[in-house]
Amino acid sequence: MAKIFFITSRFPYPLEKGDKLRVFFQLKHLAIHNEIHLITINNKPIDKEQFAAINPFCKSIEVFVLPTYKRLIQLVLILFTGIPLQVAYFYNDKIRKQIENKIAQIKPDAIHCHLIRTTEYIKNVTKIPKSLDFMDAFGIGMEKRQNTEKNFVKRLLFAYEKNKLYNYEKQVFSFVDRFCIISEQDRDSIKSARKGEIKIIPNGVDFEAFYPRNEKKKYDIVFMGNMGYPPNIAAVQFLASEIMPLVIKASPAIKLLVAGVGAPKSIKILQSKNIDVIENFEHISDSIAISKIMLAPMQISIGLQNKILQAMAMKTPCIVSPASNNAIKAPNDFAIVEASSPAEYAQVIIDMLNNPMMAARIGQNGYVFVKENFSWPAQNKLLEDLILTGFEQKTS
Repeated sequence: MAKIFFITSRFPYPLEKGDKLRVFFQLKHLAIHNEIHLITINNKPIDKEQFAAINPFCKSIEVFVLPTYKRLIQLVLILFTGIPLQVAYFYNDKIRKQIENKIAQIKPDAIHCHLIRTTEYIKNVTKIPKSLDFMDAFGIGMEKRQNTEKNFVKRLLFAYEKNKLYNYEKQVFSFVDRFCIISEQDRDSIKSARKGEIKIIPNGVDFEAFYPRNEKKKYDIVFMGNMGYPPNIAAVQFLASEIMPLVIKASPAIKLLVAGVGAPKSIKILQSKNIDVIENFEHISDSIAISKIMLAPMQISIGLQNKILQAMAMKTPCIVSPASNNAIKAPNDFAIVEASSPAEYAQVIIDMLNNPMMAARIGQNGYVFVKENFSWPAQNKLLEDLILTGFEQKTS
């Protein structure tokens, strides 16, 4: 049994964000044959429910609370260094020293960092194998936000941060040993000559939570996800302003559900006779179960869209942007349907709603595809092998 020192940039529960979802299922798998010591940076103390959800997987859990005011101070202090704001926001030097002390006490066999946000904490640690899950390529994500942002000041900020992120994503190769990322397109976006060393480890689907359900369909279309996430906000605004008017013109009674926590005012004001914005679903799968089609018109797409995999697992046909499907690689017009322009999205939506047999075929093929390609056990075995490379030889 190996001791794994696992560092995250926020506590991995509740599962309302993609990074938390990924870490939760990784910990669940790694705990089967390993001793996990979880270190997490959080903006506030965790409650009993959060602790109880993660505790069964861990030998120890240490939560370092880093409040917002300290994060903002750190951003100012680090502004003229090479560290991106994305990393600085989650960093504190006092916490770093405490983490180094914890490592010295526990003497782990391996250290695993989730996201580049955590790597500053283990930069000075030597003689212990270190791995990093990039998950997403943040540099290209920031570049996409820069290219789509209309506000001049924000564009300047995104350009500054983009360059810092690209450089930092190269620098981590000098102090981390092994690497993984969620998709091929994200790996290709890392600007390092060593990016070929990065292993592709996609997400899986929790098939116990996401499964076909025969429920009355209250909505024609659903878009769901963390509504505080900028790419999701951009996608919903594009959907509401560019796609929905075309669909409503052809089908005036069409109903769109926007489901997910953290919706800002810019999303809440979209509420209308054709659009419902609902945050309080007990489980996000409930929003899929009552909808005929899942739409993911992502304009800024990095990583792998869990929402698409989850809908496919429920046999709900998905209409997505080519960039979203690039990470999934589902056969177009067979297991998924791609669209690019508002007119293309609108036409596919109308065709699918008017042809239930077509929708059922796409839904069934998507279900088979995701079951065959996106199981958590298979993906997490790849992660375990990455983290523990050489451990068996060392102990045998």
